[in-house]
Amino acid sequence: MNETAREFARLRNIIERELPDAAPFLPGASEQELDRLAAETGLVLPAELCDLLSVSAGQDDPDQLNGPLNFHHFLTVDEIVEMHRMLTDVVGDLAEPVEQPACLQWTVWSESWLPFLAFQGDCYFLDLAPGERGTLGQVVFRPNVPDFDDPVAPSLTAFLARAADLVEAGHVKAEDGTLVVPDLY
Repeated sequence: MNETAREFARLRNIIERELPDAAPFLPGASEQELDRLAAETGLVLPAELCDLLSVSAGQDDPDQLNGPLNFHHFLTVDEIVEMHRMLTDVVGDLAEPVEQPACLQWTVWSESWLPFLAFQGDCYFLDLAPGERGTLGQVVFRPNVPDFDDPVAPSLTAFLARAADLVEAGHVKAEDGTLVVPDLY
């Protein structure tokens, strides 16, 4: 088992133990689904995302009410494609760039950002075209009203590990069927 899969398994076990009513995790995505995700987003998928989606292709959460981590649920391949397309088409057309931290591009949405956790327009995304001080594959929280902070983790694996570490260390509050982890914003 690779490191991304190991850290996801650790976080998933915590979620399933602490939130037994959380939406179930789906089986892993097939190579064809990963190829479709790459084709439909026009992006080269990072190995970490492929590793995660190969273990679990998101959550079966059709109502998308309260996901298990800061209300966000793990997106399916179709949801990633849909959210990426919507944000690229609607938000990506904004003419004026917005000043952001130097680790990000100066924009409201970049087609090089790939969401993997979402809730009501907010998302955590992988940055596949970071700013001059950024790291390829860094994880950034994007609120629906995009005032960005620095990335929450340098990679997807680091994000999963950090989430699990924070919950295990008690930096969490269970609320409305989610694990609220303020340090992940």
